[in-house]
Amino acid sequence: MRSQLTALICFLMAPGAAIASSTAGFQQYPSLSPDGQMLVFSLGGDLWSVPTGGGHAERLTSHESTELRSSFSPDGKLLAFESDRNGATGIYLMPVEQRGNRLVATGPIERLTTTDRRQGLSGFTPDGSAVLFSSSLDPSLFRETGMYRAPLDGGPIEPLTPARGSTPRIAGDTLVFARGGAPMERPRYRGSSNQDVWSMNTEDGSFKRITMHRANDADAHPLPNGDVILLSSRDGQNNVWKLPAGGDESSMIQLTRLAPEDGQATIGHGVRDLAVSADGSTAAFVAWDGLHRIDLNQPDMGPTAVDLKVNPDQSMPPTRRQRLNTSVNEAARHPSGKAMAVAARGQLLVRSVEDDHPTRLITNDHARDQWITFSPDGEQLYFTSDRGGHEGIWAATVSLSREDLEPEEATDETSSEDSETEEEVAQDDSTDASEESSESEVESSNTNGTATAEGEEDTEQMDEDTDEADAKKEKPENKSGERWAGALRFDIKPVVVNEHANHHPMPSPDGRKLLYMRERGDLHLLDLATGEDRLLLAGWWPPEVQWASDSRHIVYATADLDFNSDIWLMDVDHPDDAVNLTRHPDLDESPRLSDDGKVLIFRSDRNQIGTDSEYDVYRVFLDESLDGMSDWERAEHFEAVAKETGKKKMLDLIDFEEEHEAGDPLEFKDVDTAWNRADRLTRFEGAESDLLLSPAGDAVMFSADVDGTSGLYRVDAMGENRKRLTTSSVSNLEQSPDGKTLSYVSGGTARTLPSKGGSSKTIGIDAVTEIIVADEQAQKFDETSRLFGRWFYHPDMKGLDWEAISKAYREQATSTRTPQEFNRVVGMMFGEADGSHTGIYGGGGFSTTSDPIGYLGIRTQPVAGGYEVIEVLPQSPADHEGSRLHVGDVIKAVNDNRVSESAEEMPSMDLSKAMSGTRSRETLIELNRDGEDMMMLITPVSWSAWNGLAYKDELRRNRELVDELSDDKLGYLHIRSMNMASVHDFEHQLYAAAHGKDGLVIDVRNNGGGWTTDVLLASLTAPVHASTIPRGVAWEDAPSDAYPRDRRLIYAWSKPIVVLANEHSFSNAEIFTHAIKNTDRGRVVGEETYGGVISTGSFTLIDGSRVRRPFRGWRLPDGTDMEDRGAVPDIRVERTPADEASGRDRQLEVAVDDLLTRMNDAGSGDSN
Repeated sequence: MRSQLTALICFLMAPGAAIASSTAGFQQYPSLSPDGQMLVFSLGGDLWSVPTGGGHAERLTSHESTELRSSFSPDGKLLAFESDRNGATGIYLMPVEQRGNRLVATGPIERLTTTDRRQGLSGFTPDGSAVLFSSSLDPSLFRETGMYRAPLDGGPIEPLTPARGSTPRIAGDTLVFARGGAPMERPRYRGSSNQDVWSMNTEDGSFKRITMHRANDADAHPLPNGDVILLSSRDGQNNVWKLPAGGDESSMIQLTRLAPEDGQATIGHGVRDLAVSADGSTAAFVAWDGLHRIDLNQPDMGPTAVDLKVNPDQSMPPTRRQRLNTSVNEAARHPSGKAMAVAARGQLLVRSVEDDHPTRLITNDHARDQWITFSPDGEQLYFTSDRGGHEGIWAATVSLSREDLEPEEATDETSSEDSETEEEVAQDDSTDASEESSESEVESSNTNGTATAEGEEDTEQMDEDTDEADAKKEKPENKSGERWAGALRFDIKPVVVNEHANHHPMPSPDGRKLLYMRERGDLHLLDLATGEDRLLLAGWWPPEVQWASDSRHIVYATADLDFNSDIWLMDVDHPDDAVNLTRHPDLDESPRLSDDGKVLIFRSDRNQIGTDSEYDVYRVFLDESLDGMSDWERAEHFEAVAKETGKKKMLDLIDFEEEHEAGDPLEFKDVDTAWNRADRLTRFEGAESDLLLSPAGDAVMFSADVDGTSGLYRVDAMGENRKRLTTSSVSNLEQSPDGKTLSYVSGGTARTLPSKGGSSKTIGIDAVTEIIVADEQAQKFDETSRLFGRWFYHPDMKGLDWEAISKAYREQATSTRTPQEFNRVVGMMFGEADGSHTGIYGGGGFSTTSDPIGYLGIRTQPVAGGYEVIEVLPQSPADHEGSRLHVGDVIKAVNDNRVSESAEEMPSMDLSKAMSGTRSRETLIELNRDGEDMMMLITPVSWSAWNGLAYKDELRRNRELVDELSDDKLGYLHIRSMNMASVHDFEHQLYAAAHGKDGLVIDVRNNGGGWTTDVLLASLTAPVHASTIPRGVAWEDAPSDAYPRDRRLIYAWSKPIVVLANEHSFSNAEIFTHAIKNTDRGRVVGEETYGGVISTGSFTLIDGSRVRRPFRGWRLPDGTDMEDRGAVPDIRVERTPADEASGRDRQLEVAVDDLLTRMNDAGSGDSN
């Protein structure tokens, strides 16, 4: 019978039957009416209802916000639901009534909770008087959510228990909830942070652990008969299980057996979003993208798909129109200065730089077009596009321009072909007009854009220039600037499109070669005339590259396997002879080279030991003679070079059929010693970025925060004469061929600016594009899956058929209509890789400001007449002179909001609602103190500030506990995060809390990671190689580890330690914990760490969504992948709900006892 039942369930749940793809869109979060007859679910961000047996779905809410989970009251007359319509996701109520097979709203929607913290709805109390939810309302070192009840009458929100947990639900006298942090989208996760189901007796407060499997067990629903229905991933997929009343984990019964069939890549992890009716008769869930139901009275019959239909007139529109005016993220100014091309939301556009000229869409489809650059002759616009299914390099040319529609006019053959634009004339007032005219004719024929040095011309050279000028007169006038400025239609053609991912086109200054990237970081060179394609540099990470002006050399930054980046110089004809110019163990990036090849700038974090990515600008004179010049000689040199580079023009139109003779290559004579001659030009706080070097090498531009003012700055080649060019941040910084005009993006618009400073000009675009939502979602999904698959750290994607998995999820993604839906599908797909540090965030959608709730820094409890103060945090707003609250005070009103109807009645208003709008505002508090009414003015702070105060207070209590337990022998500190701010706190605490102690407790529980393990180890593993003693101290009285502090990079601790870790110690905090064990520096107490150790980066999609991209794996010394393998403590101590409810920290107690025992056994406080 058992095998027949299994076969029946598998048949009913086969992907081709019960998991058939629905045409109704991406359905989520079902809830069931108390009798199981009606079903409410989320679709397109709104709530819909449908009979559980199927039929036409009807919309219940229609709001631009996102509505997700819902729950029926026990009598079926109210529907509670989550919504972010007022900012943070809170809980709302809708009166409803079932009329036949329809669910009808019978009154207006009311807001139940006022919050600036996300609240996750889980249900109602059995009597229907309150809703239950989980949220991070109360700050704590332990960041798990708390569980709360919100009464329907608007009274005080109260915790169900001091213990932490999520999805609280109550049946009878039993509260059932989940604990753990691993997402259900990772059903293969088997680590310490897996979710388990617990229960609490609401009468006596006792706790019981219901499940103990290493897999996830969550979303538990207690039934009236004592059974518990829950989701579990213990068979590798998320399925529905039942724990019979009175049974233990061994008696659990599996109700669904969703699993991929042979040859099937995925079923989307099986069951999600479980709901159970209040009478225990029916369960509902989503499998793949369809709703299903189970008759719990006849579970052997298996699940049945809910056949529902959505009226197309009611569903979200398939298209939308979107303005691109402030969506520009790239800008490319035409070499003539007459047109500006931009990339906005994946589309390419162009317009004249003259005011009031129209914008034209170059591309108008759902491909993502980016990394734009004009050819040096202005004829073509190169760009990268995924229109072929993956990245390829394409070129756009103008096929129809305004001038093509105008009558032909006689050409004045005597007119000058080399006249400058008005802008160029206006900006160059340093050159005599007649001299400029004669020299510009010569310069316009120089295809590498370099000028002949002054005083080197002889008669033979002048004859050659004359010949070139005569030849130039025979060439057609280059009117590409006018054509792009008046462009109407365009031709798009492939340049490098094949089975590989090709991207980042970089044309050479002579326009005859094209550098580009392939796959992860291979650098290729394409000869545009012959089609010859060569690999210049094989790499696993994209190098940062700039052409030298001779079109023969490049400078580039590339990293080795120690992730150290240096600046290199390469002759592209001899790539194997590349020279390392910087040779430094720190990160050298963003090389920029002057036109004459004599000046190189880059940014570097050298000399910044232990800082958060602080980069400064460095300069090297590749011509060593510049180092030896006096200031006036160097100024003369730069003035002469600037005079020549200022005459550079746009190239003539390139004829690839003509024979071309390359100019003389630049000579680099002193490169072997360049690494030893780098000078630091900037020393500002933070990181300088967006580097640009003038063609002459005499001016350096960069973005920075200088004395608290962010903007684009300019200094000279010696780092002096600083000038701020903009007051706003910039990106995509470029310059005209002559270096006189800058172009950049700021505030989503393209702008230009004289390079020496002045007024900026916005080159605004006026364009609307029609977006087919499904096509846009498809493009976003394809890019996400493609880049994630290309960069995910594991060499074979953990054995997954990523292409097949992506194909399966693609159908889901195209059915989504909101950012939340799309992001959830992507998160489900990432779960297939079973990796940490993944996710997708943003994407636009509805947004509004959350309630500015103010916090006084107190803890309260509701009493007759108001809220009694039971704790005041030190240094909080309620702990200042003149605004100090006392324990026992009863808050009666906030401004004009009375929280209770009378002194005899319990509060009718939650304190959060009363405090709404008070953040950072002076607020009148009415209170009663010892029977006397009084008033007080207090300025509340944000939740974040309150959280910081609470954290400090919790550390104080832990230090006092350690002092008490160890008789002042041990110090205690907590490392909150692995960043430099926490390192500075660590060093401060290390001295303040541990100086003079014999041992140290280091707490990394709930540390979310970062990058500073090795900085901390520099403190904790510093060898005791010597000690010092000053005159006036007896040798026998000096400590054996006394050492001058100014000689160390960080304050050192060599005495015994113990490390506290738990299941929420994550990423770099785990690397730290592993390191303590692997180096035998100390012992670890607590729980096994999460098992999430990968280095991650990110990329953005066309709508601004940010996708995390794990790219680097970490291994233990024995070669073990640290991902999914947490650091196992030497002594395992679980932190239980009972501990939390009682306020006891057994992990800390055991850690203190263990360290004291080891110190006593060693017989000395100086031994580990």
